[in-house]
Amino acid sequence: MSATSREGVVIVGSKPPLNYVTACLSLFNSGAAEVKIRARGQAICRAVDVVGLLRKGFVKDLKVRDISIGTQEFNLAGRSSRVSTMDIVLLKPDK
Repeated sequence: MSATSREGVVIVGSKPPLNYVTACLSLFNSGAAEVKIRARGQAICRAVDVVGLLRKGFVKDLKVRDISIGTQEFNLAGRSSRVSTMDIVLLKPDK
């Protein structure tokens, strides 16, 4: 049930937000200094919820280092389609 595709990246999809919170906490507890949360389309609001849950309930001094937005273009069966994307980079607080 790993939501990570690469080291330090959590890709948010259609699962409940707490699944992604758990993935982020696992990365931080395994020594990662930063975690990138990546989402596309309708999952963007779930990614924002994940950051909110992390900040309010689990890691009080969590820092957001960067937020980047963009658009991915797909070509399916001759039709062009665009999907919004968002990356949120979180930094573990210094102890």
